Amino acid sequence: MSGASDTVSKPHGSSFWSTLVKLVARLRYLGLLGYALEWLLEACHASSRLHKMLHSIQTPKVHLLAISMVLAGHVAEHLHQEEENHHQEAHLHELRSELHKLRHSK
Repeated sequence: MSGASDTVSKPHGSSFWSTLVKLVARLRYLGLLGYALEWLLEACHASSRLHKMLHSIQTPKVHLLAISMVLAGHVAEHLHQEEENHHQEAHLHELRSELHKLRHSK
């Protein structure tokens, strides 16, 4: 995407937020890992072998970590979707302006 909006200077804090959004958007698969960890922790209740093997990670902190990973994954996926929507809107705007130019150049 090129255009005049790329050359406009942004406020001081926006680069921080932009970087943060990009970082969080990359973590969108973290939710799947959180679901897998939560499934493993719950499977320990059904299997005595798993319960004995994974007894050391069956703590409230690990359960909280799994839930936090799921929530972070959902937020990251939402931010990723928002970023894709902005790209699609910008592309649509470019296509409309090109179409407008083609219609009026005849």
